[in-house]
Amino acid sequence: MLGTARLLLALAVAASHAKLLLWDLNPGVISVICFYLISGYVMSGLIRRHYSQPSLAWAFYADRTIRLLPQYLFYACMTLVWHLYSQTNTPFLARSPSSGDLLNNLLIVPLNYYMFNGSDLYTLIPPAWSLGAELQFYILAPFLLLWPKRLFGIGLIGLAVYLAALSGVINSDWFGYRLLPGVLLFFVLGACLQHQHQNHQHGHARSMTVGVAAAVALGAVLLNFNGILRTPYNFETMLGLILGLALLQTVAKRTANRWDSFAGDISYGVFLNHFLILWTVFPQGVTSTQWPVFLAFSVLLSWLSQRLIEQPLIKLRHRFRKPLPITRHPAAL
Repeated sequence: MLGTARLLLALAVAASHAKLLLWDLNPGVISVICFYLISGYVMSGLIRRHYSQPSLAWAFYADRTIRLLPQYLFYACMTLVWHLYSQTNTPFLARSPSSGDLLNNLLIVPLNYYMFNGSDLYTLIPPAWSLGAELQFYILAPFLLLWPKRLFGIGLIGLAVYLAALSGVINSDWFGYRLLPGVLLFFVLGACLQHQHQNHQHGHARSMTVGVAAAVALGAVLLNFNGILRTPYNFETMLGLILGLALLQTVAKRTANRWDSFAGDISYGVFLNHFLILWTVFPQGVTSTQWPVFLAFSVLLSWLSQRLIEQPLIKLRHRFRKPLPITRHPAAL
């Protein structure tokens, strides 16, 4: 039942970019952390089922490219055409695009490093910085998820970076929410939970979920005592960690139905298209009475792009998937 969850999370991201706050918290940040956890969970299952040998990494990369790139390029091109035609500048489209700007948007990964390369001054799809973090995880995934010791080691590194970000030793926004060294922790936790579910270690999965929640709650108390709980985006990422693991523990094992599959199919388009809708249809902002129209428009446009662009490529993507037994690698022993 993760498809419905992904759609609701994508709608929360869209709503946050239209200035929705819940109790002074950004629901988009919480949702992105949940997305990281879900991605770790789903990629772990995908690699174990279909790409369980390192020699098949190329097929995994092809699968992910066909999944992510067509709709991304469609909405990026639509935004580029609109911007060049309308000459309307926004905080994320602050200038005429250079060849470097276009290359950053094409490669996606550089958008994750906007704080160093200034790519946020020309980002056709502003949420794509998180897609850049996810793509970097995909590059590592075939060489991590089949080796428990490697996964554990990377998880410890991610935990150390995340704790340093929470405590203010390094930038909490960059390293606790956006850049891969810190958010690796979330991908790894999602992957660990999937491994436990797949091996029917349901007691371990429950213990991990509850244990992480208790540790995060204790951490929140300590951060609040030190006056840094509301440092961007400490509280939101911690809530996202608790909610995301609880979500996976609750719904990931349930069988998907037609609605759930449909919701999962259109969630990606909602994530990609909502800024274009904000810029073109709601340039003055979304009022409280316009919320249903804004979100419905995003869902409808996502449904069209999924049907016309992604759906014809599904069979091609699945050609790369070959069910193989999980190989016991020496490093895993």
